[in-house]
Amino acid sequence: MKLLALSTSTPRGSAALFDAADLGGHSPSSSGVPAADAAAAPDAGARLLASTTYADLHGHAERIFGAIDEVLAAAGIPPAAVGALGCDVGPGSFTGVRVAVAAAKGVALALDVLAAGVTSLEAMAAAAFAGGAASPGDLLVPLIDAKKGEVFLAAFGSPAAPPEAPPRHVPRDAAFEAIDALAAGRRVVVIGAVADEIEALRPLVARGEALDFPDAVWIGRVAIGRLRAALAGGERGRGAAEHDPALLEPLYVRAPDAKPAELGYTPPR
Repeated sequence: MKLLALSTSTPRGSAALFDAADLGGHSPSSSGVPAADAAAAPDAGARLLASTTYADLHGHAERIFGAIDEVLAAAGIPPAAVGALGCDVGPGSFTGVRVAVAAAKGVALALDVLAAGVTSLEAMAAAAFAGGAASPGDLLVPLIDAKKGEVFLAAFGSPAAPPEAPPRHVPRDAAFEAIDALAAGRRVVVIGAVADEIEALRPLVARGEALDFPDAVWIGRVAIGRLRAALAGGERGRGAAEHDPALLEPLYVRAPDAKPAELGYTPPR
């Protein structure tokens, strides 16, 4: 099965295409990947066919479909051959998050395929654990710029595990205290380009292309693991329901500034 992954939650936009043969109807063990290895490396048995990135925070709506065309062309794959979607659901730029979710939902519904949502912060964490920037037992904290003097963050203690602290937004000047309260004596590793702008966090920061911003390559790798787990053990009906693209929704974390008008409100003329 070919899986297309998208990310537009930050200034980096990206698309990636994978060949994940075992998602076509077989369990991880049928692809030759031991179950233990599949759990530790959620994209085990999958092959990256093509990927592309660009930097344009305000141009995602205009550029993401060009990025999709680029990876399909590079892999020599027609759009109709895409069998699943992986999507960055945020948090991040309010408008940017909506672009990838709308694009992934539209493509998945048109092709009648499954879609797995992956948070921007867990994709960054997966890259850090896989690349050795953090190890199981560390407290790994990815950060994304939330604007308005705030950051989005989550905390992870091991790969392929739910976050110890789910995505939240905190003021920049309170980020160190928020992270320190979670450390419990552990080594702390902070990732995300914005972390380097916070003086108190600089000694804890690890940098790298896949660590600074979420990327579709890691969105796709986590999505493959998520779909594999949902479809394993003959539970395709339940897995399909869980990853129905109609259910794909953005994770904003912070409420938008725009509010519905109160009943009886008359705008000024």
